[in-house]
Amino acid sequence: MNRVLNRIVFVWILLLALMAILGRMTVAAPDGGRTAADFLQIGIGARAAGMGGAFTAVSDDAGAAYWNPAGLTGVNGGEVVLGHFSWYQDIKLEYGAVAFRTGDRTSLAASITYLSYGQIDGYNLDGTSSNQEIAAYDWTGGISLGYKLNQRLSLGATGKFVNQRLDDVSGSAYALDLGARYDFNRFSVAAVLTNLGTKMDFAGVSEDLPTAARLALSVRPFGDAFATSVEFDRQLHGGTILRHGVEYSYEGRYFVRTGYDYLPNADQRSFGPSLSFGVGARFSRAQVDYAFTPGEKYASEDLHRLSLKFQWGQ
Repeated sequence: MNRVLNRIVFVWILLLALMAILGRMTVAAPDGGRTAADFLQIGIGARAAGMGGAFTAVSDDAGAAYWNPAGLTGVNGGEVVLGHFSWYQDIKLEYGAVAFRTGDRTSLAASITYLSYGQIDGYNLDGTSSNQEIAAYDWTGGISLGYKLNQRLSLGATGKFVNQRLDDVSGSAYALDLGARYDFNRFSVAAVLTNLGTKMDFAGVSEDLPTAARLALSVRPFGDAFATSVEFDRQLHGGTILRHGVEYSYEGRYFVRTGYDYLPNADQRSFGPSLSFGVGARFSRAQVDYAFTPGEKYASEDLHRLSLKFQWGQ
Protein backbone atom coordinates (compact mmCIF):
# COMPACT_ATOMS: atom_id res chain seq x y z
CA MET A 1 0.00 0.00 0.00
CA ASN A 2 2.80 2.41 0.85
CA ARG A 3 4.44 1.65 -2.46
CA VAL A 4 1.25 2.52 -4.33
CA LEU A 5 0.84 5.80 -2.43
CA ASN A 6 4.46 6.70 -3.09
CA ARG A 7 3.96 6.18 -6.80
CA ILE A 8 0.86 8.38 -6.81
CA VAL A 9 2.70 11.16 -4.97
CA PHE A 10 5.67 10.87 -7.33
CA VAL A 11 3.54 11.16 -10.47
CA TRP A 12 1.60 14.09 -8.97
CA ILE A 13 4.77 16.00 -8.05
CA LEU A 14 6.30 15.30 -11.46
CA LEU A 15 3.29 16.77 -13.26
CA LEU A 16 3.12 19.79 -10.95
CA ALA A 17 6.80 20.43 -11.61
CA LEU A 18 6.19 20.27 -15.35
CA MET A 19 3.33 22.76 -15.01
CA ALA A 20 5.52 25.14 -13.04
CA ILE A 21 8.36 24.93 -15.57
CA LEU A 22 6.03 25.58 -18.50
CA GLY A 23 4.45 28.45 -16.61
CA ARG A 24 7.78 30.22 -16.12
CA MET A 25 8.62 29.73 -19.76
CA THR A 26 5.40 31.35 -20.95
CA VAL A 27 4.86 34.27 -18.59
CA ALA A 28 5.98 36.63 -21.35
CA ALA A 29 3.45 35.25 -23.82
CA PRO A 30 0.90 37.79 -25.09
CA ASP A 31 -2.44 37.72 -23.31
CA GLY A 32 -4.51 39.72 -25.74
CA GLY A 33 -5.89 39.10 -29.21
CA ARG A 34 -9.32 39.49 -30.74
CA THR A 35 -10.97 36.64 -32.62
CA ALA A 36 -14.43 35.76 -33.80
CA ALA A 37 -16.40 32.74 -32.61
CA ASP A 38 -14.69 32.57 -29.22
CA PHE A 39 -17.37 30.08 -28.16
CA LEU A 40 -15.29 27.46 -29.99
CA GLN A 41 -12.90 27.56 -27.01
CA ILE A 42 -15.55 26.54 -24.47
CA GLY A 43 -14.78 22.93 -23.56
CA ILE A 44 -17.59 20.40 -23.72
CA GLY A 45 -18.54 17.62 -21.34
CA ALA A 46 -18.78 17.50 -17.56
CA ARG A 47 -16.10 14.83 -17.26
CA ALA A 48 -13.58 17.05 -19.03
CA ALA A 49 -14.64 20.10 -17.01
CA GLY A 50 -14.20 18.18 -13.76
CA MET A 51 -10.59 17.54 -14.78
CA GLY A 52 -9.96 21.21 -15.45
CA GLY A 53 -10.17 20.75 -19.22
CA ALA A 54 -6.98 18.67 -19.30
CA PHE A 55 -8.68 16.20 -21.59
CA THR A 56 -6.91 16.16 -24.96
CA ALA A 57 -4.90 13.04 -24.10
CA VAL A 58 -7.77 11.40 -22.17
CA SER A 59 -10.83 11.65 -24.42
CA ASP A 60 -11.69 8.36 -26.13
CA ASP A 61 -15.46 8.57 -26.62
CA ALA A 62 -17.84 10.56 -28.83
CA GLY A 63 -16.73 13.75 -27.08
CA ALA A 64 -13.34 13.32 -28.75
CA ALA A 65 -14.92 14.99 -31.78
CA TYR A 66 -14.26 18.21 -29.85
CA TRP A 67 -11.17 17.43 -27.78
CA ASN A 68 -9.10 15.30 -30.13
CA PRO A 69 -10.60 13.44 -33.13
CA ALA A 70 -7.77 10.90 -32.91
CA GLY A 71 -9.40 9.69 -29.68
CA LEU A 72 -12.44 8.48 -31.64
CA THR A 73 -10.57 5.25 -32.33
CA GLY A 74 -11.37 4.34 -28.71
CA VAL A 75 -15.08 4.07 -29.57
CA ASN A 76 -16.43 0.51 -29.69
CA GLY A 77 -19.81 0.04 -31.29
CA GLY A 78 -21.68 3.34 -31.05
CA GLU A 79 -21.99 6.22 -28.59
CA VAL A 80 -24.04 9.34 -28.03
CA VAL A 81 -22.83 12.18 -25.79
CA LEU A 82 -25.14 15.02 -24.71
CA GLY A 83 -23.94 18.01 -22.71
CA HIS A 84 -25.49 21.05 -21.00
CA PHE A 85 -23.55 24.01 -19.59
CA SER A 86 -25.19 26.86 -17.65
CA TRP A 87 -22.87 29.84 -17.87
CA TYR A 88 -23.30 33.27 -16.27
CA GLN A 89 -26.53 35.24 -16.64
CA ASP A 90 -28.75 33.47 -19.22
CA ILE A 91 -25.99 32.06 -21.43
CA LYS A 92 -26.28 28.32 -22.04
CA LEU A 93 -24.30 25.91 -24.16
CA GLU A 94 -25.71 22.66 -25.53
CA TYR A 95 -23.63 19.93 -27.16
CA GLY A 96 -24.40 16.66 -28.87
CA ALA A 97 -22.24 14.09 -30.63
CA VAL A 98 -22.78 10.63 -32.06
CA ALA A 99 -19.88 8.33 -32.92
CA PHE A 100 -19.57 4.79 -34.21
CA ARG A 101 -16.87 2.42 -35.34
CA THR A 102 -16.90 1.84 -39.10
CA GLY A 103 -14.03 -0.65 -39.34
CA ASP A 104 -11.04 -2.14 -37.57
CA ARG A 105 -9.12 1.12 -37.95
CA THR A 106 -11.72 3.84 -38.47
CA SER A 107 -14.41 5.66 -36.50
CA LEU A 108 -16.77 8.45 -37.56
CA ALA A 109 -18.59 11.12 -35.56
CA ALA A 110 -21.02 13.98 -36.10
CA SER A 111 -21.33 16.78 -33.56
CA ILE A 112 -23.11 20.07 -32.98
CA THR A 113 -22.60 22.89 -30.45
CA TYR A 114 -25.20 25.60 -29.81
CA LEU A 115 -24.61 28.65 -27.61
CA SER A 116 -27.63 30.75 -26.63
CA TYR A 117 -27.25 34.25 -25.19
CA GLY A 118 -30.73 34.28 -23.70
CA GLN A 119 -33.34 37.01 -24.13
CA ILE A 120 -32.00 40.37 -25.32
CA ASP A 121 -34.25 43.43 -25.38
CA GLY A 122 -34.13 45.49 -28.56
CA TYR A 123 -33.71 49.28 -28.64
CA ASN A 124 -34.06 51.96 -31.29
CA LEU A 125 -31.30 54.38 -32.25
CA ASP A 126 -32.76 57.00 -29.92
CA GLY A 127 -32.50 54.63 -26.95
CA THR A 128 -36.19 53.81 -26.70
CA SER A 129 -37.40 50.24 -26.48
CA SER A 130 -38.40 48.57 -29.75
CA ASN A 131 -40.67 46.19 -27.81
CA GLN A 132 -38.94 43.33 -29.58
CA GLU A 133 -36.43 40.72 -28.50
CA ILE A 134 -33.22 40.16 -30.41
CA ALA A 135 -32.08 36.67 -31.31
CA ALA A 136 -28.40 36.06 -30.60
CA TYR A 137 -26.72 32.67 -30.84
CA ASP A 138 -23.65 30.84 -32.12
CA TRP A 139 -23.43 27.31 -33.43
CA THR A 140 -21.07 24.92 -35.14
CA GLY A 141 -21.55 21.50 -36.70
CA GLY A 142 -18.84 19.06 -37.67
CA ILE A 143 -17.95 15.66 -39.12
CA SER A 144 -14.98 13.82 -37.60
CA LEU A 145 -12.82 10.88 -38.59
CA GLY A 146 -10.48 8.88 -36.39
CA TYR A 147 -7.97 6.50 -37.97
CA LYS A 148 -5.69 4.05 -36.16
CA LEU A 149 -2.37 3.67 -37.99
CA ASN A 150 -1.23 0.92 -35.64
CA GLN A 151 -1.79 -0.26 -32.08
CA ARG A 152 -0.17 2.84 -30.62
CA LEU A 153 -0.66 5.76 -33.03
CA SER A 154 -4.02 7.29 -34.03
CA LEU A 155 -4.78 10.32 -36.19
CA GLY A 156 -7.96 12.33 -36.55
CA ALA A 157 -9.58 15.27 -38.29
CA THR A 158 -12.76 17.32 -37.85
CA GLY A 159 -14.24 19.54 -40.53
CA LYS A 160 -16.81 22.03 -39.29
CA PHE A 161 -19.06 24.92 -40.25
CA VAL A 162 -19.20 27.86 -37.83
CA ASN A 163 -22.00 30.43 -37.67
CA GLN A 164 -22.78 33.44 -35.45
CA ARG A 165 -26.02 35.42 -35.56
CA LEU A 166 -27.17 38.69 -33.97
CA ASP A 167 -30.72 39.59 -34.98
CA ASP A 168 -30.69 39.69 -38.80
CA VAL A 169 -26.88 39.86 -39.14
CA SER A 170 -24.82 36.67 -39.36
CA GLY A 171 -21.33 35.51 -40.18
CA SER A 172 -19.91 32.11 -41.04
CA ALA A 173 -16.64 30.30 -41.61
CA TYR A 174 -15.19 26.86 -42.24
CA ALA A 175 -12.64 25.29 -39.92
CA LEU A 176 -10.53 22.17 -39.46
CA ASP A 177 -9.18 20.40 -36.37
CA LEU A 178 -6.24 17.98 -36.66
CA GLY A 179 -5.23 15.59 -33.89
CA ALA A 180 -2.82 12.81 -33.04
CA ARG A 181 -2.53 10.44 -30.10
CA TYR A 182 0.20 7.98 -29.16
CA ASP A 183 -0.42 5.35 -26.48
CA PHE A 184 2.28 3.29 -24.84
CA ASN A 185 2.09 1.28 -21.66
CA ARG A 186 0.23 3.52 -19.18
CA PHE A 187 1.02 6.83 -20.92
CA SER A 188 -0.72 8.76 -23.69
CA VAL A 189 0.69 11.75 -25.54
CA ALA A 190 -1.58 13.88 -27.72
CA ALA A 191 -1.33 16.97 -29.91
CA VAL A 192 -4.11 18.98 -31.55
CA LEU A 193 -4.39 21.97 -33.85
CA THR A 194 -7.86 23.51 -33.61
CA ASN A 195 -9.90 26.01 -35.62
CA LEU A 196 -7.67 26.23 -38.66
CA GLY A 197 -9.84 27.89 -41.26
CA THR A 198 -11.25 30.86 -43.09
CA LYS A 199 -11.90 34.25 -41.57
CA MET A 200 -15.30 34.98 -40.08
CA ASP A 201 -17.05 37.66 -42.11
CA PHE A 202 -19.55 39.44 -39.85
CA ALA A 203 -21.32 42.58 -41.07
CA GLY A 204 -18.49 43.37 -43.45
CA VAL A 205 -15.76 42.85 -40.84
CA SER A 206 -13.43 39.86 -41.19
CA GLU A 207 -11.79 38.35 -38.11
CA ASP A 208 -9.68 35.28 -37.41
CA LEU A 209 -10.98 32.18 -35.72
CA PRO A 210 -9.51 31.27 -32.30
CA THR A 211 -6.80 28.98 -33.64
CA ALA A 212 -4.88 27.10 -30.95
CA ALA A 213 -2.36 24.31 -30.42
CA ARG A 214 -2.61 21.86 -27.53
CA LEU A 215 0.01 19.41 -26.28
CA ALA A 216 -1.01 16.95 -23.56
CA LEU A 217 0.22 14.01 -21.50
CA SER A 218 -1.95 11.59 -19.50
CA VAL A 219 -0.76 8.91 -17.11
CA ARG A 220 -2.54 5.86 -15.67
CA PRO A 221 0.07 4.49 -13.24
CA PHE A 222 -2.28 1.83 -11.79
CA GLY A 223 -4.58 1.02 -14.67
CA ASP A 224 -8.00 2.59 -15.15
CA ALA A 225 -8.54 3.28 -11.44
CA PHE A 226 -6.46 6.47 -11.44
CA ALA A 227 -5.65 8.93 -14.22
CA THR A 228 -3.90 12.27 -14.24
CA SER A 229 -3.33 14.63 -17.13
CA VAL A 230 -1.37 17.78 -17.85
CA GLU A 231 -1.99 20.02 -20.85
CA PHE A 232 -0.38 23.03 -22.54
CA ASP A 233 -2.77 25.20 -24.60
CA ARG A 234 -1.28 28.00 -26.72
CA GLN A 235 -3.72 30.43 -28.32
CA LEU A 236 -2.42 31.76 -31.65
CA HIS A 237 -4.13 35.13 -31.16
CA GLY A 238 -4.09 35.19 -27.37
CA GLY A 239 -2.28 33.82 -24.37
CA THR A 240 -1.37 30.49 -22.82
CA ILE A 241 -3.34 28.17 -20.56
CA LEU A 242 -1.89 25.32 -18.52
CA ARG A 243 -4.27 22.64 -17.26
CA HIS A 244 -4.01 19.76 -14.84
CA GLY A 245 -6.64 17.17 -13.94
CA VAL A 246 -7.09 14.00 -11.91
CA GLU A 247 -9.73 11.26 -12.04
CA TYR A 248 -10.25 8.42 -9.57
CA SER A 249 -12.51 5.50 -10.47
CA TYR A 250 -14.02 3.01 -8.03
CA GLU A 251 -14.75 -0.35 -9.65
CA GLY A 252 -15.08 1.41 -13.00
CA ARG A 253 -18.53 2.68 -12.00
CA TYR A 254 -18.11 5.70 -9.75
CA PHE A 255 -15.81 8.66 -10.45
CA VAL A 256 -14.37 11.60 -8.55
CA ARG A 257 -12.43 14.33 -10.36
CA THR A 258 -10.64 17.59 -9.78
CA GLY A 259 -8.52 19.94 -11.83
CA TYR A 260 -7.37 23.51 -12.33
CA ASP A 261 -6.35 26.00 -15.01
CA TYR A 262 -3.28 28.19 -14.67
CA LEU A 263 -3.01 31.39 -16.73
CA PRO A 264 0.58 32.69 -16.58
CA ASN A 265 -0.20 36.33 -17.34
CA ALA A 266 1.23 39.50 -15.93
CA ASP A 267 -1.81 40.46 -13.85
CA GLN A 268 -2.60 37.30 -11.93
CA ARG A 269 -0.66 34.07 -11.55
CA SER A 270 -2.92 32.10 -9.28
CA PHE A 271 -4.10 28.50 -9.20
CA GLY A 272 -7.08 28.96 -6.92
CA PRO A 273 -9.63 30.88 -9.04
CA SER A 274 -9.75 28.15 -11.70
CA LEU A 275 -10.37 25.07 -9.57
CA SER A 276 -13.03 22.59 -10.69
CA PHE A 277 -14.59 19.45 -9.25
CA GLY A 278 -16.63 16.64 -10.71
CA VAL A 279 -18.34 13.32 -10.07
CA GLY A 280 -19.80 10.65 -12.30
CA ALA A 281 -21.55 7.28 -12.30
CA ARG A 282 -21.82 4.53 -14.89
CA PHE A 283 -24.89 2.31 -15.18
CA SER A 284 -24.55 -0.52 -17.68
CA ARG A 285 -24.47 1.31 -21.03
CA ALA A 286 -25.19 4.79 -19.68
CA GLN A 287 -23.03 7.29 -17.81
CA VAL A 288 -23.89 10.60 -16.14
CA ASP A 289 -21.29 13.23 -15.18
CA TYR A 290 -21.47 16.50 -13.29
CA ALA A 291 -18.88 19.27 -12.88
CA PHE A 292 -18.79 22.30 -10.61
CA THR A 293 -16.54 25.36 -10.90
CA PRO A 294 -16.87 27.59 -7.81
CA GLY A 295 -16.58 31.32 -8.47
CA GLU A 296 -15.17 30.90 -11.98
CA LYS A 297 -12.43 33.43 -12.68
CA TYR A 298 -14.11 35.44 -15.44
CA ALA A 299 -17.81 34.94 -14.72
CA SER A 300 -17.47 35.41 -10.93
CA GLU A 301 -20.29 32.91 -10.58
CA ASP A 302 -20.55 29.22 -9.74
CA LEU A 303 -20.76 27.20 -12.95
CA HIS A 304 -22.48 23.86 -13.45
CA ARG A 305 -22.12 21.32 -16.24
CA LEU A 306 -24.01 18.10 -16.88
CA SER A 307 -23.43 15.46 -19.54
CA LEU A 308 -24.87 12.05 -20.44
CA LYS A 309 -23.36 9.24 -22.46
CA PHE A 310 -25.10 6.23 -23.99
CA GLN A 311 -23.36 3.25 -25.61
CA TRP A 312 -24.55 0.37 -27.75
CA GLY A 313 -23.26 -2.51 -29.86
CA GLN A 314 -20.23 -3.42 -27.75
